[in-house]
Amino acid sequence: MSFSLELTKPLGRLGLVINTFILGAVFYGISVGAYFYMSHTLPESDAHAKEAAAKVALVDKAVAKAKTAAKGKAFDEKAAVAAAEAAAEPELKKQAEEIHHHAVEGWAPFAIFLLILSALFFSGFLSVYVQRRANDGGLKGLWIFINHLGAWAFASYVAFYPFLAAHGLRNAYAPAFIGGLVLLLPALFAGEGHHDHDHDHGDGHDHGHTH
Repeated sequence: MSFSLELTKPLGRLGLVINTFILGAVFYGISVGAYFYMSHTLPESDAHAKEAAAKVALVDKAVAKAKTAAKGKAFDEKAAVAAAEAAAEPELKKQAEEIHHHAVEGWAPFAIFLLILSALFFSGFLSVYVQRRANDGGLKGLWIFINHLGAWAFASYVAFYPFLAAHGLRNAYAPAFIGGLVLLLPALFAGEGHHDHDHDHGDGHDHGHTH
């Protein structure tokens, strides 16, 4: 089966291409979703809550000050609250930028952690399929190391693409993507059926012995 994780099962060229494409699409989607959630959704929710608390604190402080200044005279609390909210806007805008910045920084490590997990799982699954393709193509020794290195470079770039794009680092790390694909070429263009041929050859050798 093309999607089997059993290393003993051979995998053809087309199977490697299909599995790589599907894994790339799945883990790219996971990375995009995780990064957006950790770098936008959660920080913005956290920032909005802190901004609301800051607004309440500023308005309450201004209203209390106005009430004290009234010294027992008629005090219109609604008007005081409206005036305090209007007066607090400039300060709230200044605090909002700082609050949002700290919220994003606070969640950033968790976003990176999820991208690392995505890269590890993507690399692991891809390595299984690369190994199956290498077995089927009869690749051994250094070739296998090169193929796995390519798989990890390619998978890591795809998994971290949302972070790289957000920080303008796509081109800087593009060599990892291109290099990964190049290092996968030996497995992709290796012959097919070597695994079965070796197995049959081994059976014939064993049957040649008589006891």
